[in-house]
Amino acid sequence: MTTDPSICPLCQSQNRCSVLQGKSIEQCWCRSQAFPSKVVLELAVSTERVNPLLESKSCLCQACIKALKQQEDTQQYKRID
Repeated sequence: MTTDPSICPLCQSQNRCSVLQGKSIEQCWCRSQAFPSKVVLELAVSTERVNPLLESKSCLCQACIKALKQQEDTQQYKRID
């Protein structure tokens, strides 16, 4: 199975990665984004039954990162690391 690096592996939307658009990493939205812990990402994978995110060559989109971070912050996921 080939993975499209421009598609978020969680929601299948465009991830809008600046690097894939030929820009520098400094221009990407991810540079100013707060990310959830690795544990939260692993839980999202097991809950959603999607391809392993941490093995993926694709970035998550900003909406998925924000949603996972919000879930972590409101303790819907209990951080154990």
